[in-house]
Amino acid sequence: MNFLNILLSAVFVLWILRILVNLVSYIELWWAKEYRFDRMLIHLRTSQGKKILFPAWRRPPITPKAISLLVCSVLTMSGLFYLLQLPLAGKLIIMDLAAFPITCFWVGLLTFPTAIYHEVLISKAVRRLRAHKSMLVVGITGSFGKTSTKEYLAAILGRQYKVLKTEASKNSAIGIAEVILGKLQPEHEVFVVEMGAYKKGEIARMTRMVCPEIGIITAVNPQHQDLFGSLENTMSAKYELIEGLVGKKIAIFNADNELVCEMADRAKKDVREIWFWSSKIQNEKIFTAKEIKTGLGGVDFVCQFGHKSVKVKASVLGEHQVSNILAATAGAVACGMTLPEAASAASLIRPTAKVMEITGGINRSMFLNDTFNNNPDAAKAAIDFMVKARGRKILVFQPMIELGKYAEASHEEVGEYAGRSCDDIILTNSNWYEHFLQGVRKASSSLPVVVLSPKKANEYIRKKVKSGDMVVFKGKEAERILQYCKDN
Repeated sequence: MNFLNILLSAVFVLWILRILVNLVSYIELWWAKEYRFDRMLIHLRTSQGKKILFPAWRRPPITPKAISLLVCSVLTMSGLFYLLQLPLAGKLIIMDLAAFPITCFWVGLLTFPTAIYHEVLISKAVRRLRAHKSMLVVGITGSFGKTSTKEYLAAILGRQYKVLKTEASKNSAIGIAEVILGKLQPEHEVFVVEMGAYKKGEIARMTRMVCPEIGIITAVNPQHQDLFGSLENTMSAKYELIEGLVGKKIAIFNADNELVCEMADRAKKDVREIWFWSSKIQNEKIFTAKEIKTGLGGVDFVCQFGHKSVKVKASVLGEHQVSNILAATAGAVACGMTLPEAASAASLIRPTAKVMEITGGINRSMFLNDTFNNNPDAAKAAIDFMVKARGRKILVFQPMIELGKYAEASHEEVGEYAGRSCDDIILTNSNWYEHFLQGVRKASSSLPVVVLSPKKANEYIRKKVKSGDMVVFKGKEAERILQYCKDN
């Protein structure tokens, strides 16, 4: 009898621990989705989301909101436990099932006070910005490439000006406000602002906050189509930056992206000064790149604009970075630097954290950390770089989310692209597995494509790699596998 009591007590403790672990994991998931119900609903429709009762263990950053959610959820669960008139097993089952709905309830309940708090901070930031001396503001947006372009532009401008920039990928109104309140100093002369959005109206609000004179549109692709609904809506949302330009009203566009070129046509009608850059088109009227060389040491190319040609060299990896550097160079010239000054300052550019970062790997292999984000164009760029490895090529890939109606075709397209170059592919989850595999099989009938946990992926990689091999980690979930490989 004593043994049975001990066993039941152990089951009770372990079950309570499971519920608490799940609560913490749910809060991390809410944090990753920026506490947005629209993004969470999209997640719940994926194969991962359908297993919400068995979430992978994740710990959220320690923030006031995360702590509040945990405390409120635990108190609610405790009250539920004592109120339920059921046997112990029944109580535990109900609590287990209720854990996720309870976090949803508190996220919803805290939305209103959070929104009020954010409005107070945003209003305070706008007042502080308006009181600052005249400062040139550059806005940057696009489906991808905006964080790298922001970092590169800030580095180039830093050679000549006192520059303030938004932090990491905090590209919302409240993220901008926090930077202004925490970092703005009287000596700042230029403010480089990254602007992201999940629906129309969000970038328009940011432009009203900061009043940009120069706008850069990096690219448009199917990313976040579950939220935007269509590419037309994406274009309209990104174009809000161009609509909101004041002063110089210089709009800088990526000539290599067809959808961005359509936006440029609209900008001409809206009487904006139109600039272009391209890493493919040779034209004296746009910022172009020629004689491109890439390798493990970085990229170098000749930038031509008008009748001037200058050498550009930067310590970042991947030929696709040439486009980001050109965008930053054009932005710097729009701010007042000469082309030679901007090109020379490009040597100050450093890789953005978790974007095409080379680190030492298992058995003297190379690990490429490209886990900052994932989208079809970024995935293909990482695969292109992987081709440079002389040995085995392993891709650790997080299936892409929020692509809406483009999800199946995009995974098939990237799968086929990877199938031409990779020796092994590890997927971090089973979302769109069939479509990805279908693409791979168009290129290879035998290439292994497996879905593995971080532990199993680590074991798989350790058995496969040796000196000269490269493992590319693509997407935020792939970072967990990368970390597991480094820690074990």
